[in-house]
Amino acid sequence: MLRKLIKYEFQATARYFLPMYLLLLVFAGLTHLLISVSFSVNDTLRTFMVEIPSAVMSFAYVAGLVGVSVITVLLIVARFYKNLLGNEGYLSFTLPVTPMQHVWGKLIPALVWGIAGCAVMILSIVILAMDANTLPYFAKIFGSLGEAMVREAPHSWVLFFLLLLLLVSSFLHAYLEIYAAIVVGCQVKKARILAGFGTYVGFSMVEQLIASIAITALVLFPDFPKNYLGLLQYMQTAKDAAYIVIESMVGCLILFNVIFGTTYYFIIWQLLKKRLNLE
Repeated sequence: MLRKLIKYEFQATARYFLPMYLLLLVFAGLTHLLISVSFSVNDTLRTFMVEIPSAVMSFAYVAGLVGVSVITVLLIVARFYKNLLGNEGYLSFTLPVTPMQHVWGKLIPALVWGIAGCAVMILSIVILAMDANTLPYFAKIFGSLGEAMVREAPHSWVLFFLLLLLLVSSFLHAYLEIYAAIVVGCQVKKARILAGFGTYVGFSMVEQLIASIAITALVLFPDFPKNYLGLLQYMQTAKDAAYIVIESMVGCLILFNVIFGTTYYFIIWQLLKKRLNLE
């Protein structure tokens, strides 16, 4: 049943996300074309025929970049609230699935669309920057990157895997925080959206406070810097020590996402199970 929920969510959201991503790529291509043409047009015609359309299209492209991020989050929030905690929730919760299966049915497509949005934005920047002059540089960069991955193994592959985990855990943490804020906000009878926004701000402040306390305690703990630096001395080279430091930092960020994401997951689970409050 979870598979059907995920399939339906993808079908319901693809009609919004796919045209939006395609439009951003079109904006990037048109902006690139107009900027390229501007260098081959004489000064008399450039202002009216190229520079003004180029400026307009550049603004549209930048607005598209911002819009992809904002609209993605708004659609994810709207789908979760409307389908599970709004009027449609009365129908959704009659299905033979658990509340958390409903949550996963929203969370997995949200994760995919979020990562896809990042990939599309990066691709649009590549389209905007790539031409006959920059193409060799891109090829050189990717070639050097591949050589570095082989040369610096296994640290390069460990770091690559950790960065992928960081990306996925960051998205899951962010979406679970939003979902938890919505569910907590729906515990009130009036101004539910405002209560959800206030809850989200409160969650963010608590996260920042706990992170600040943890970092301060870690740095001020007498033996930690000494023991950690002592461990790095046993590394064969300074490069290995640098990799260990970077991997440790990325690992701490992943742990941060896992701890808070799990906390929000537990909040959602308990409230949907025991205090479901539909609109």
